[in-house]
Amino acid sequence: MSDAVTLTIPHARSYYGVVHLVVGGLAARLDLSYDALDDVQVALDALLETDAYAGGPDVTVEIGLADGGLDLTVGPLEPGALARGLGRDSEESGVGLARLLETLTTGFEVERRDGGDWVRMRKSVPGVSGSGG
Repeated sequence: MSDAVTLTIPHARSYYGVVHLVVGGLAARLDLSYDALDDVQVALDALLETDAYAGGPDVTVEIGLADGGLDLTVGPLEPGALARGLGRDSEESGVGLARLLETLTTGFEVERRDGGDWVRMRKSVPGVSGSGG
C-alpha cells in the first residue's frame, strides 16, 4: 500500500509553502537527502509557477510514496500548454521546463486526465524499496 496526499490550493505563491511542508514530511519517510528534496522542491515550484492552469484559480498536487520513490502529479493545465512550454532550451527563456524536470527528477510525463494535462514526476531513492512506512 502506498501513502498519498492530495492537496488543492489556490494558485498563489503564498500557498506553495503548504505543499513544500507536505512534500518534506513525506520525503522524510524515505530518508530523502536534503539535496534530493531541494531538487523536488525546485521542480515543483517550476510547475506551480506555470500560468496555464485549466481548473480555474486552484491547482491540485498529488504526492505519493511508492516503490522507493516520491511521486508528484500537478494539474490540471490547459491541454497542450506544456507541450508548447516544454522545450529543452530557448534563447528567450534560457533552460526549458523539460530540461529542468529531466535534470531534477528521475523522470516525468504529461498525461491527459479530466479534460486537462497533468505532469507526473518521480524522484527515486537509491537503495530503497517499498513505501517506507
